[in-house]
Amino acid sequence: MREKLIGRYAVFALGAVICATGIAFLTRAGLGTSPISGLPFVLSLITPLSMGVYTLAFNLFFLLCEAVLRRCFTWRQAMQIPATLLFSACIDQAMAVIPTRYGGPWLDSFVYLVAGCLIMAFGIALEVKADVIMLPGEAFVRALSRKLGREFGNVKVCFDTTLAAAAAVVALFAFGRLNGVREGTLLSALAVGQLVKGYGKLLGRWKI
Repeated sequence: MREKLIGRYAVFALGAVICATGIAFLTRAGLGTSPISGLPFVLSLITPLSMGVYTLAFNLFFLLCEAVLRRCFTWRQAMQIPATLLFSACIDQAMAVIPTRYGGPWLDSFVYLVAGCLIMAFGIALEVKADVIMLPGEAFVRALSRKLGREFGNVKVCFDTTLAAAAAVVALFAFGRLNGVREGTLLSALAVGQLVKGYGKLLGRWKI
């Protein structure tokens, strides 16, 4: 039983690393990034702090909000902290390694965008398959959906839309244009969920 649980956490960690890599590809495409990563990316363009640092800060804030909504803090919630540290560090590492396609041919950027969606969705599918913990962003949405009595998917759409809109406002204020929030943001929002479902079917028979 213990070995099985360790295996599940290992699969979750692998999924978090892969998901972070996918986000980096999305971002380096120069066509926008995922809705939940938009605000950290835009803020990283304005200040010396990295996208990973802002990702960590926002996720810790979401973790706090989740704890307030649930009126408790369990060991499973505490496990979100090292998971977030790993996730955020991997985003910065991948961003440092993957060259940017910003300002280059649109087709090259689109290839990066598609690759990012495929990679990110696979990482999320592994996290779902592990079925141990969630990253704070999704965990907060789950807690909020239960509090409001609404479906997770509907609350997730509202949550992502709010973050994307906030990123757009900050980008317009700072740069006068939509840096970090473009067609890639919309495509990833529409495609990643469907890709996760497809990967989920492929992973369905895998026993961990």
